[in-house]
Amino acid sequence: MQKTSERSMPKISMGIGSLLFTLLLAVMVEPRFAQVLPQGYAIGAAAIVAVVFLLSVALHEVAHALVAHAFGARVCEIALTVYGGHTTYEGPRLKPVRSMLISLAGPGTNAILALVLSAFSQSLTPAFMNSGSAALLMVAIACQFLATLNWALAIFNVMPGLPMDGGRAFEALLRASGVNSARATIITGWTGRVIAVAVVAVPLLLALLNGTYPSPIWIVWSVLIALSLFQGASQAIAHARLLEEADMLHTSHVSREVRRLSNAATVGRERAYVERGGLYVDSDDVVLAPGAEVEQAPDDYPVHAVLTPLVKASVLEGRPEGSDLLAAMQADEAPAYLVRNDAGLVESVIFAEDVARALNARG
Repeated sequence: MQKTSERSMPKISMGIGSLLFTLLLAVMVEPRFAQVLPQGYAIGAAAIVAVVFLLSVALHEVAHALVAHAFGARVCEIALTVYGGHTTYEGPRLKPVRSMLISLAGPGTNAILALVLSAFSQSLTPAFMNSGSAALLMVAIACQFLATLNWALAIFNVMPGLPMDGGRAFEALLRASGVNSARATIITGWTGRVIAVAVVAVPLLLALLNGTYPSPIWIVWSVLIALSLFQGASQAIAHARLLEEADMLHTSHVSREVRRLSNAATVGRERAYVERGGLYVDSDDVVLAPGAEVEQAPDDYPVHAVLTPLVKASVLEGRPEGSDLLAAMQADEAPAYLVRNDAGLVESVIFAEDVARALNARG
C-alpha cells in the first residue's frame, strides 16, 4: 500500500469470534488437564491457556505493527478474529528485506514466547516437587502447553503460502530474486491453497493410519481454518492476475488530454478544442467538460462559462506505468487522476472508469 505518514493510533478491534475461539479452546483442553489435575485446577489451567493464548495472538499482531511502524508505515488496524488476527498498514513500497522482517516479526514473537513459557514452566518444577502444590502444577502444566501452542503458531505461520506470514516472506524473497511481483504472489497463493487442503487432509490421514478419528470439534475447526486460508490465497491470486493485466497498461492508452483553465481564455481562441469535447482542469483540480451550448457561444465568450464540472481529481506523483499505475490508484482512490509532464505541468487526465474498462477488455 502506498499512502504514508500521518502517525495516528491504529484501530484496534476484537471480534466476537476471537472470544468464542478462546472459550472453545478452553473446552477442548480441559479434559486433557483433568487427567493429571483435580477438577477445579483443570478448569483453571484451561482458562489460563485460553486467555494467554489470546494474548499471544495479540502480541503476534503487535509485533507486525511495531516493525511496520519502524519502517515508516502507518498502521491502520490491529484486529483479532475467529481465525487469529491481522494487521493492516500503508506506507511507501518496501524493499523485500523489510517486507520479510515485517512478516516474520509475528512468528518470531511466538517463538520467543514459547521459549519464555517453557523456561518458566521448568522453573516451577523444583517448587512443586518441594511443596506438592496443585496450584503450582496447574500453572506449570498450563505454561508448558502454551509453549507448545506458541511453537505451533510460529511454525504454522512461517509456512511459505499466502495468506500466512511465511507466504508473505517467501513472496518478498521471490521478488528479491528477480521474480515479477504478480508472479511471486501467484506462486505463494497456490502454495497457500495446497497448505489449506493439507490442514484438513493430513490430520485425517494420520488419524486413519493410526486407527483413530479426530474429534468432531477438531474436524469442524480445521475445515473452517482451511476455508479461510483457501479464500485468502484465492483472493491474493486474483489480485495478482489483475496486476499482471495491469502490467500491460500504459498511461498513454488510458489518458485524455486536459488543459489548465485560464480566466483569459475565450471560446473563439479555444473553439476547435472545445467543440471536440476537450477537457479542462481548474485551480482546485476539478475536471470540467464543455456543455451543449458551445456551438452557440460567441467568440468573445469566456471558456469557463461553457464548462461543466465533472469530477474532483487527484494528482499522480511521477508518471507511473503498468501495475505501478494501478497501485497508485488503489492507494489514493479517486474518480480521476491528473498526470504531470516532465516540467511538472498537468498534461492529461486518467479516469478510473477508463482503466477499469481497459482491464475488463483484457480479461
